[in-house]
Amino acid sequence: MEKYITVGELSEYLRCPVLGDSKKKIFGISLPEESSEDTLTYIPYNKIDKITEIKAGAILTKISVGLPLHRNYLITQYDPYAMLAQTVQFLIYHELYGVPSQEKPQISENCKIGRFVSVGNGSVIEDDAVLSDGVVIGENVKIGSGCYLGANTVIGSGTVIGDNTDIGACCSIGTENFEYYQTPDRWIKIPAVGNVRIGQFVKIGGNVVVEKGTIGTTQIGDCTQIENLVQIGHEVKIGKNCHIVACAALAGWAEIGDHVTIYGQAAVSNRIKVGNHTILLARSGVDKDIAENQIISGFPAQNHQKEMRFQAFLRKLFRNSTKRSE
Repeated sequence: MEKYITVGELSEYLRCPVLGDSKKKIFGISLPEESSEDTLTYIPYNKIDKITEIKAGAILTKISVGLPLHRNYLITQYDPYAMLAQTVQFLIYHELYGVPSQEKPQISENCKIGRFVSVGNGSVIEDDAVLSDGVVIGENVKIGSGCYLGANTVIGSGTVIGDNTDIGACCSIGTENFEYYQTPDRWIKIPAVGNVRIGQFVKIGGNVVVEKGTIGTTQIGDCTQIENLVQIGHEVKIGKNCHIVACAALAGWAEIGDHVTIYGQAAVSNRIKVGNHTILLARSGVDKDIAENQIISGFPAQNHQKEMRFQAFLRKLFRNSTKRSE
């Protein structure tokens, strides 16, 4: 029987009142845009106008005035984001997450398995997959047909990898993420119960880290290429046919459109959106949303042509000031 909690049980644990049905059953937690009638989500105060679009069966929020009555709400006096760690811990305690699988792994006879490979319970490895020496696969992982996993790569529990995807050596896919909430006296780790989903025909180099989502899914679209030493944070969404060069870093919740190119050592801040067909040149520092069809450079990142004109202006200003001083 599938485990669940009720809204009332969670509200008692969090010590906050309920607006709606306290007996509503909740089977998990999800991002607002991924929610359903069976899940709980949270919404920050600055996005309260989006609350009518959320399909969650229960919503953790800070405000109680003007809420649509067809939903169930847990009303906290704190920032809802600050309550995530306690909420997820409660769900884990009630075994909605983290329960070991009892099903044996299913590995196709056509697969090639190297030495010292470990495959967790509930995982499925499809036809013609290659698992090199030292590969470790967690529980309830799905590896599509024709995939290649390089030596010593680790695939975290719940990860889904599409057909014909190649992952290089020493990668960590679906690793524990780095999401903390800061209080006045310490940082609190928010437990991660999300996962990773990688599309088909994706190419990933060596030593790449892809963090699993905190409560949602970290996604990499079909036919995207990611070079060595790239860091991809929790809940990042990368579109199709993207090209990401070595040492790039994408912070949590960033959204990268389709056909985006990100060159070496470029960085995208958390919750930033980069539009389709955009190019981020090397060492770009992106701290604001970028529209489609842009070429971006510099820090703070901006339109490359504007950046070049600005640099030319500074050089001209410097030369003129130098001549005057002479």
